[in-house]
Amino acid sequence: MKKWERIAALVLFFIGLGAAWEATNIGYGSFRSPGPGFYPFWLAVILAVVSIIYFLNNLGKDPKVVALWEKNTWVRPLIAILVMLAYGLLLDYLGFILDTFFLFLIWLTVIEREKPLTVALVSVLGTVVVYILFVQLLQVQLPKGILF
Repeated sequence: MKKWERIAALVLFFIGLGAAWEATNIGYGSFRSPGPGFYPFWLAVILAVVSIIYFLNNLGKDPKVVALWEKNTWVRPLIAILVMLAYGLLLDYLGFILDTFFLFLIWLTVIEREKPLTVALVSVLGTVVVYILFVQLLQVQLPKGILF
């Protein structure tokens, strides 16, 4: 399995290099006056660096081969897909705050199977932090929904 992870890491590394090159071609700008390629350039650099770190962490012999899908291991990924689909579909109706709170709540309860105190704290604090990040810092308008 490590062989395929190394190959994937190298592919992502070269994608990162190519994307960084293309970002400089569309206009990098500077730190004081960023151009249209500034953000894509740094994302590509981060992708390349993380890919190399992942590649280096997976050097060595492959471990014993294990079955990819054991009995009922497909249930949690399917639930995760359904939860994210519901999140996207209900975002306009419920609003960002309520929908994000339910996302954290359901994800941590059903998919991650965390303790109730952890679920409650992460759901409330996570929603507040994400809201502050998007609304206050990034000044993004989010759907108000049925609460406001």
